[in-house]
Amino acid sequence: MKKQNNRFRNGNNNNGYTLNYKFDSVSIAGKISGTALDLIRRYNDLAKEAQGNGDYVDMEIYRQYAEHYRKIVTDINERRQSRYEQSRAEENTTAEAEETAPAENEQTETPATPEEAPNGYVETLPASEPVKSFQVVEISEEKEATAPAPKAKRIYRRRMPITSKTAEA
Repeated sequence: MKKQNNRFRNGNNNNGYTLNYKFDSVSIAGKISGTALDLIRRYNDLAKEAQGNGDYVDMEIYRQYAEHYRKIVTDINERRQSRYEQSRAEENTTAEAEETAPAENEQTETPATPEEAPNGYVETLPASEPVKSFQVVEISEEKEATAPAPKAKRIYRRRMPITSKTAEA
């Protein structure tokens, strides 16, 4: 039994191309490689050249090749747009669900005394977590006025123009 390519295994007829996919196109002009956008440009140039030479049959063939790759680019852009709209719709539905559901991180106010709490329950911090406190330190204006601020020393570097004398050294 022949092994199937993974790209076509799910049966949804996606061609799996991206705008960066490299195509190898074999036409009456020979083998041309590049992305779909490159091939459109090249085939349009070949069609203009054929029209200038008066070869209208080749011109039409090149236009058909360009049209084929134009359809591929259109398909890629449509799939990208539909995926973008689908992801935006999913984001909107999840955002709406989060807004309506209560947040898990929201904390309710805990009563400070057993009299305020129902059933006499008061939430306290575990012994392993110390209570943080801070101390206010006042700085007198005299210390600030008497202490001179250190001045940063700037170092300037001069650029030397390159001359024949400096290049020889």
